[in-house]
Amino acid sequence: MTKNSMECYSSNDIYLLLKSSDFITHDLEHAFDDCAEDSDHDLKKEDINYVLVLRKWFKIQPSCEFRCFVREKRVIGICQRDLNHFAFLFPLKERIRDLIIGYFERTLKGTFPDGAFTFDVYLHDPEESDTVRLVDVNPWAPRTDPLLFSWLELLTMPLPKPLLGVPDSENNPELQPTSSDEDTQDEEIEEVQWQPEIRLVRKDDPEARNFASPQYSAHKLPREVVDASLGGESTMREFAEQWKLMMEGKIEMQTGDESSSDDEEEDMIVS
Repeated sequence: MTKNSMECYSSNDIYLLLKSSDFITHDLEHAFDDCAEDSDHDLKKEDINYVLVLRKWFKIQPSCEFRCFVREKRVIGICQRDLNHFAFLFPLKERIRDLIIGYFERTLKGTFPDGAFTFDVYLHDPEESDTVRLVDVNPWAPRTDPLLFSWLELLTMPLPKPLLGVPDSENNPELQPTSSDEDTQDEEIEEVQWQPEIRLVRKDDPEARNFASPQYSAHKLPREVVDASLGGESTMREFAEQWKLMMEGKIEMQTGDESSSDDEEEDMIVS
């Protein structure tokens, strides 16, 4: 670590990094916090065999690392990992999205066990190379930083339903088209194509700075959003509808205990 980086040359360098890490205690003591309990596997702390995984060091350009958000086994959002403005990325947005989606379809979609998670990738040369390297996988949880998105956006983002008869939709029966449907089938498929949003930091754009969350801001997610996300699709849909009505002013936003607010109001009048 003589080069002021995380590159290690000896076991002492590794020990020093572990001792300096802000997250190592969490990984050792609280790795399964917020996880759903599995009644078939009563896993205890002493049953865990920890493994130290070392990855080959390579120098990266921060501008070419991206965080991707997956929900229902579909990439729904892509954004920069480094929250600085890089002008050369904007003409490459479509190519960056295609490279990441292609990598996800080939490598992670059919192999990763969870339907919702986040992953970081590094593009070696977005302009000339098709090489995509997986850097990290993180849980779909508030402790993962959403960066240019917010968890409320990611949890309530509407997704198109899978097309009937498409292999990606195994639970749906195959749709038998009529003669009139056959003529327009290709056109309809093109019309419903959906692409995940990709967000880049724009230069001197206050709105872009508002997208960026402070460090560890994901831990400040409202409890109602967390509870709704754990309740399944129907609960999340109901929460999204309630949120939309509140934003439109059709129903009042829920506040804290009325009695406590009344007491605070009285204290303010007395003072």
